Amino acid sequence: MTKPIDFEHMFHHYVAGRLREAGEIDEDAAEEMAEQLYEEWADTPNTALDGLSPRGWFARFTSPQELTELLIAYARADLDAPDLLLERFENLGAACAQPLEALVGAAGENIQARAQALGLLPGIDEALAVRLAVETVLHAGESDPLNELAGELLQEQSGEEIRDVLLAGYAQAPEFAKMLMLEILCNFPGDERIYTNMMDMLKNRPENRAFAAKLLGRYGDARAVEPLKAMLGQSDLTYFEYMEIRNAVEALGGEIETEREFYGDPDYEYLRNLE
Repeated sequence: MTKPIDFEHMFHHYVAGRLREAGEIDEDAAEEMAEQLYEEWADTPNTALDGLSPRGWFARFTSPQELTELLIAYARADLDAPDLLLERFENLGAACAQPLEALVGAAGENIQARAQALGLLPGIDEALAVRLAVETVLHAGESDPLNELAGELLQEQSGEEIRDVLLAGYAQAPEFAKMLMLEILCNFPGDERIYTNMMDMLKNRPENRAFAAKLLGRYGDARAVEPLKAMLGQSDLTYFEYMEIRNAVEALGGEIETEREFYGDPDYEYLRNLE
């Protein structure tokens, strides 16, 4: 496997040299100059790369499998994947779909590499990316870069097929997966099944009630106003939970008649001290 090169450090070194040549300039001008220099640097031959330019160095990779292994190497080295590496995937296009799909599904592999693979797929094969995102969300057991990205990708989709697949798998899904699903399903208003699942989380999952309240406020079903208001007086609410529920009530057109105080709650005391 090819050893990853820190191209970001290489670029910063290049920019630093050009800034020294430019003399005294302010921070904004320096940032603008760095942005303008990127393409110049990418195509400038470099002795550290055996005379190749950074873009030319990546152009040597014609095998999608080898390119995918390089993506893994960067993740294992805790280095950001260079933009020029991601650009090379885009250039090779559909040929990269299979090795990227395999990487997404490689359960024992570096999670950051798997997330990057999924992030590349929409530009190569959108239907495949959506299918893999659905499979990932259905089995998501915890918050990690892959699961979070899968949820984000599906939030941008509006197909009823996605809605029905998620709802079909909802009951058997891990608790974290259910949270991801409901956040996606917020994009499908007017579905009784979605509303019922949100209310169930609100009433029966105390650890997730603030999250459920936020989703109900976003979902827009006014039937949730009274159940939400009924929770505002519960003695075990934290200030954060109270505010999420209160905000949801107001987002749905309800009114709060009385305010509660939360003396001793860290969040409440912090905000009170700011006044």
